[in-house]
Amino acid sequence: MTYDKMNDCFATMIEKVNYALEKSDLSAIFEQLSRIDGPTLVTGSGGSSIVAIYLAKVLQKKNGIIADFCPCRDIAYRPLDGYKNIIAVSYSGNNLGVKLSFNNGLNHYLFTGNPRQDVHNIVYTMPVEHSYVSINATIIPLSILFLYYLDDKELLEKLLQSDISYTSENTQYEVLSGYETQTAATLLESSIIEAGIGTCIVHDKYNYCHGRINITRRSQADMILFTSHNELDDTIQNVVSRYYERIFLFERKYDDDLINDFYLSALSLKLVRNIAETIHVDLSDMKELPENDQLYLFNQSVI
Repeated sequence: MTYDKMNDCFATMIEKVNYALEKSDLSAIFEQLSRIDGPTLVTGSGGSSIVAIYLAKVLQKKNGIIADFCPCRDIAYRPLDGYKNIIAVSYSGNNLGVKLSFNNGLNHYLFTGNPRQDVHNIVYTMPVEHSYVSINATIIPLSILFLYYLDDKELLEKLLQSDISYTSENTQYEVLSGYETQTAATLLESSIIEAGIGTCIVHDKYNYCHGRINITRRSQADMILFTSHNELDDTIQNVVSRYYERIFLFERKYDDDLINDFYLSALSLKLVRNIAETIHVDLSDMKELPENDQLYLFNQSVI
């Protein structure tokens, strides 16, 4: 396969988002999403987990329902009593995670670019992009969900244009986050690791206050701190500045948590791009290990 160049993917991001919004039947998508009621699980793997996390948050606030993100593999082990629906997020619509998500008696929905039979398909259109780390394949469904939550294309484009100057040559990263920035933190962690850029640990902020700072004894990581400049965040920033040589502050800009999480997700993707450029890695054309396909294509019934 011939992969697209990373810089081309980023340069055409807004163009591709607009193409997807124009070609997708947004009215049908929004109408289908609005009908989902009752306790709902949202599943996804890899880059789709980022979209699944955001979708669960949107359904909680927009539809006023219980909606929880759940990794696909967990479906095989956790009790599903009490849930009414399950939504699998997958652009391909055809992998083991999707099959696991639908091996139960719940109402089945698929948020996808490729519909399948026997489920309620919520389908969007995306221009072709060949990229190892999902760039527009993540941003486009996130953008559709943003517009379902808040019908404001002007704000969406403004958020997508947001940029950041931070970069690094490090191979260790620690992220301090919480529920309100879970989408952005997951995007960072997933992209940094999948790109082979380095290791990345995501800490819950309050858990970090219960001994996790001791990792600094062995770590030479850069710190990425999502901050609202409340008392806890300011205390953490004051303390970690004594131990971390470089701290990247991702500051809250919008009062609405769902707007802010989307905004920070856009910035997070730009940070990963900057790091990749600095260390001369192309996120789109990764030189992955030969065993990658052996793992990715694993398709047995028991996992």
